[in-house]
Amino acid sequence: MIALIEAEQALFAAVLAGWVCGFAVALASTGYLMFGLSRATIRPLPNLRVSLPIFGIVAVNALVVAWTLAGIGAGVGYYLSGGPRFTAGVAAIHALAALVYSVARGRPGSGEARVVWATLATSLVAFAGVLPFLAARA
Repeated sequence: MIALIEAEQALFAAVLAGWVCGFAVALASTGYLMFGLSRATIRPLPNLRVSLPIFGIVAVNALVVAWTLAGIGAGVGYYLSGGPRFTAGVAAIHALAALVYSVARGRPGSGEARVVWATLATSLVAFAGVLPFLAARA
């Protein structure tokens, strides 16, 4: 493992930066989700009788795994594609996700939309801004 880190320091820095950014987005999106659910008047799954704290435990675990894997993948993508192309690609993916969400759901003022938009904005800042900054400084 040490030999791999010494051989490909740029790859290790990019993957580590992606992991940190993915974990940060996971914690932020969990906070957005739990805040949105605690303020919601209508529950997404009314027949599911699970308390909000138990749901939060499951949500934080699922989101940490998903966003951390996305971050590691983004780190590898940054290493393979380089700075400006990576940033443009991340911005394009986020714009496409925002367009698909807007067309598919069509409820811009709902609590669900606020959670989705906040998560998209946080992940855009983390992956297009913070990840290249951290990877270049490591």
